[in-house]
Amino acid sequence: MNSDSRPQPRRSPEPARPFVNREPELRLVQDKLDLGIQGKQMSSAIICFWGAFGMGKSWLLMELERLYQRTDPQVRGLGSCPTIAARLDLNRETSPALWQETRLNREQVLRELWKQLACQLGNEVPDLEKANADEWAEAFVNAVTTWSARLATPLIILDTVDDLVRLDDLTFFWLEQHVVERLAITDRVLFVFTSRGELQRWKRFQVRRRIDSHRLTAFDAETAGKEVKASIPASEALYRRAFGHPLVTEFLGTALENQGISLQESEGVEQFIEPSVVQSILKAVIGEILAAVPESSAKLAKPASVLRWVSVEPLRALAEPLGLIKPGHGDAYYLDEVIPELQAHHLLYWNGDRNSYEFDPTLRRLLAHFLELDEPALFYDAHHAAFGFHNGHLNEYPQYLARYVPELAYHRAVLDRCERPVQQLPTIQAWWEQFLSDKAPPNPEPWAELVQALRQDKELKEVLPSADYERLHSEARRRAAGMES
Repeated sequence: MNSDSRPQPRRSPEPARPFVNREPELRLVQDKLDLGIQGKQMSSAIICFWGAFGMGKSWLLMELERLYQRTDPQVRGLGSCPTIAARLDLNRETSPALWQETRLNREQVLRELWKQLACQLGNEVPDLEKANADEWAEAFVNAVTTWSARLATPLIILDTVDDLVRLDDLTFFWLEQHVVERLAITDRVLFVFTSRGELQRWKRFQVRRRIDSHRLTAFDAETAGKEVKASIPASEALYRRAFGHPLVTEFLGTALENQGISLQESEGVEQFIEPSVVQSILKAVIGEILAAVPESSAKLAKPASVLRWVSVEPLRALAEPLGLIKPGHGDAYYLDEVIPELQAHHLLYWNGDRNSYEFDPTLRRLLAHFLELDEPALFYDAHHAAFGFHNGHLNEYPQYLARYVPELAYHRAVLDRCERPVQQLPTIQAWWEQFLSDKAPPNPEPWAELVQALRQDKELKEVLPSADYERLHSEARRRAAGMES
């Protein structure tokens, strides 16, 4: 792609790109608003949708705005208090008029929200002359409270709230105290926020107790295909490159259409997806994801994305041999500096079930695939380091089969598809037989855990040859049942 054909994000749900999936999210909003429309109080009147860049958060909010912005009182007249909606994107680059350098213009935000809501009721924003931000907030809250009591059910939508938290947290807390809390406690005004990470910094008790938090995840292959109106074979071909990431799917589908390729054809799409096109699209998307990340963390993120779970030890085993972090740092350096930096920019999330950090699964696969296309030698070295770490730890702690065996099999399978020679590594079969001979735990409990882990690991099934997967799975089942050879 040249500079004139760089992918551009969709700004609204267009007729050519139908709004798909997100039925649970739409139903959540509708159920709350149905109460408001009937003049009743809404429970948990603050909804926070969060997820990695490109998961369709803004797309969802635009659809909510389209559905609930009042254009004709009869259209939304399901009850005595029809909906009115206002939406603002707080992204500094998308909405520069709302910002003064790194400070959000509080008065301008309130004025714009007021204008959008008032227009739907046939009202105007009053001239408050030299009123300060606190006075604007007081007047705005009074107006919205009056409307919600007898005229309408207001829906206030704020996109990209994490930009505000990162750049101007004082204004975030100001909005919470002066606007969000005061309107939320009425249970007659619904707020919807989005961010890349889960919003957890709320200070006000009355706000925290009213929050519904929901994570947006990637599409499956069928839904991703519906997004770009693709046939089932084309959907599966797109999924193998975009992994269900809504924005990358959109970009890739558009790129193919621009080449004159029909996504409705039942066959042949696969051969037209050129690696250079995928690489260019991923470069643009990942560039956006890493735009605000410090250089050292951005440099680490791509090779670290080959790790399917992250803690100090595997991160160190990968980063230091690859020259990404100087050797000699203790655990505290990784726990207090490296991992928090990746967390702060929504690259790592804590998974309480696995007791470890992890990349968003789809974001991880996008980063790793881009690394594979852009720096294949580094991609190989990262997987090789990860394989070595898990192999060493399985030999040292063989009772933790469920934690290490799937990772070993995964990294070994990926190394098999790399162009660099891997003769120095044993095959999956040879490694497995050697492990069974030397280190296999005798009790059935670890094997039962491994059986469950293997069954749940869809990604491993995608990359591991079926014969190798069945070899691991069948032996684990046998030993879990106490039938040790």
